Amino acid sequence: MTMDIDTRQMLVDSARRWTEQACGAAERRAASDHESGCHPERWRALGELGWLGMALPEKDGGLDAGLPAICLLAEQLGRALLVEPFVSSAILGSGLLAEVAEGELRREWLPALVTGARRVVWLVWEPDGGRVLNAPSATAIADGTAWRLQGDKGLMPGAGGADGLLVTARMPADADQVGLFLVDPRTSGARLDSTPLYDGRHGARLSMAHAQCQLLRKGPAGAMAALLEPALIRGHVAHCAEILGTAQAAFEMTLEYVRARKQFGRALSDNQIIQHRLVDLYVEQQEARALCLATAAESTAERAAALGARVSEVARNTWGEAIQLHGAIGMTEEYALGEYVRRLALAADLYVSSASHLEDLAHLTLDTTA
Repeated sequence: MTMDIDTRQMLVDSARRWTEQACGAAERRAASDHESGCHPERWRALGELGWLGMALPEKDGGLDAGLPAICLLAEQLGRALLVEPFVSSAILGSGLLAEVAEGELRREWLPALVTGARRVVWLVWEPDGGRVLNAPSATAIADGTAWRLQGDKGLMPGAGGADGLLVTARMPADADQVGLFLVDPRTSGARLDSTPLYDGRHGARLSMAHAQCQLLRKGPAGAMAALLEPALIRGHVAHCAEILGTAQAAFEMTLEYVRARKQFGRALSDNQIIQHRLVDLYVEQQEARALCLATAAESTAERAAALGARVSEVARNTWGEAIQLHGAIGMTEEYALGEYVRRLALAADLYVSSASHLEDLAHLTLDTTA
């Protein structure tokens, strides 16, 4: 179901109303204080709103709303500094599972993901922090007709408290073969090390020592990378939309401050240099938002890499300008801006750095030219 303009606006309006009531500072602290950063009741509340089914097919109970609508929702959740892992679970993890799950597994998992009764996360990152789609460090070990996994996965937001973990591993028979597996985090041999992140959310690393798992799909490394990359791109684009929502809120907070703050009897916003800096920042954000929505409408690898590089820069510029224009108060723990600064600082490199995105873009452009 592709949402028309009016339906998308209704989605934005309802998201803004809900976040104003349910994502205040007290609610964010309570969510962050939860051991996994995702209380099951809060997650089910997102399911009741229909948001957890945005990326899932209608035949499985989802909305199949399309990436542009998902980005509009993610933008509002980013404005509200939602602690719960909407992008990593409801878009990245659920979206990938929907691509590969079949039969009884699909009937068991997909409707439960829509309602929030279950939660799945794809652990994309390797232990060194890099994303490796075609050469994962973990190894699959044949155990009769079953499989076990040996190795580690890097820090992934939202992994703590998940009901299922998606991981890739090298297959033993052929070094060029890669498998995608579903791991129950409670199974013997699997250990999640959860940790609070400095922006209030939570992440976890996975260690596997002959951990039981279920093979979902296997194939040559290149074919598996082609299967996995679209899901990663969708999650990355939604993440960028979330960042831009946070950046816009930080901008608005800064604009309000310089209009109210007076120096030598004049509002700071009366200074022409401050006006120019705010205009430049506003234009940067709007350009990045337009690129985000264009990428959501046509999600090529080249556009996604360009978007990642641009949004990382905008995130850094936003929190840097916000702190400078606020002065010392912008650095304090108690002031509201601090939460936005921490979120932007972490988010800028959460799906690899701007330099890595530019490197990807250069390789993709050269390959296309060649």
